[in-house]
Amino acid sequence: MGVRAAIRALFGHDRVGGLTRAPAPMAAAAITLLFLLAALLAPWLAPHDPFDPATLFLADAFLPPRWAEGGDARFLLGTDDQGRCLLSSILLGMRISLLVGIASVLVSAVIGTVLGVSAGYIGGIYETLVMRAADVQLTIPGILVALTLSGIARTALPRELVEAAAIWVLILAIGISGWPHYARVTRGVALVEKSKDYVAAARVIGVHPLRIMFKHLLPNVIGPVLVLATIGLAVAIIAESTLSFLGVGAPPTSPSLGTLIRNGNDYLFSGEWWIAFFPSLALVTLVLAVNLLGDWLRDTLNPKLR
Repeated sequence: MGVRAAIRALFGHDRVGGLTRAPAPMAAAAITLLFLLAALLAPWLAPHDPFDPATLFLADAFLPPRWAEGGDARFLLGTDDQGRCLLSSILLGMRISLLVGIASVLVSAVIGTVLGVSAGYIGGIYETLVMRAADVQLTIPGILVALTLSGIARTALPRELVEAAAIWVLILAIGISGWPHYARVTRGVALVEKSKDYVAAARVIGVHPLRIMFKHLLPNVIGPVLVLATIGLAVAIIAESTLSFLGVGAPPTSPSLGTLIRNGNDYLFSGEWWIAFFPSLALVTLVLAVNLLGDWLRDTLNPKLR
C-alpha cells in the first residue's frame, strides 16, 4: 500500500461521516479550522496594526472592551498598556503560535518517524542506540529540553541575530523535544510489518532496504503518526506559550499568545483584566479544540475502540 492509498483509507467516507455525526469532534474541527483561517488571514482581518508605532497613541492605553464602561467602539476587546488593539494582537499572535506549533510538530514527526521506522527495520545495535536515546530523553520534561536548547542557541548566536532567529530556534527546540514519542510508536509498527510476507518477498527480489522502509513500511505508520501529530500540536502550542511567557520564546516584535499573556499578567490584579484574559481564552479554546480532534482521530483509527 502506497502513501496515497494510506491517506485515502484514513479519510474514507465512513470516517468523515462519523465525524459529522459526532457533535463534540465536529465542533472541535470547526473551531480549529476557524482559528487556522483567522491566523492565515490575520493581516487582513485585524482592524488595526498593533505593531506600527505611527498608529499608536498612549491616550488609548488601558481601554476596556467595547461593551464595558469606558470602552471605545474602535477596539472590540480593548487595548493594552501601549494602546494596541487587543483583537488585532491576538489574531497576529495566534499566527505565530500556530506557525511554531505546526512547524515543530513536523520536525518531531519527521525525526521520530525516520528513526523509529529505520530502528524497527534494521534492528541490532542501531535500534538499541535509538531507543535508549529516546528513553533517556523521555525522562526529561519536554519543556526543560526546549528551554535548554533555546538557551544554548541564544548564547551561541550573535546578539544581533538572536531576535531574528528566535522563532526558528523555538521551532527546533520544541521539535527536538518531541521526537521520542513518534520513534517509539513507529518502531513498534515497523517491527510488526517487517515480519509479514510482503516485506520478505521484497527482500527476496532484491528491493533496496530504504525503498522497503519508506515505500512499504511508512504507509502503515501514517495513522498513528497523524494521531500523535494532532495531539502533539496542542502540546507544542502550550510549550511555545510557556516559553514565551517565561521570556525565552517569541520576541516582543513578533508576539505570540504566550507573550501577550505575559504582558497582561503584569496588570491582572490592577483592574485591566482583559489584557491577559482574552489571549488566555484564545489559547485555551484552541488547545481544547485540537485535543478533542486528536481524541476523535485516536478513537477512529484504533480498531479496538470501534
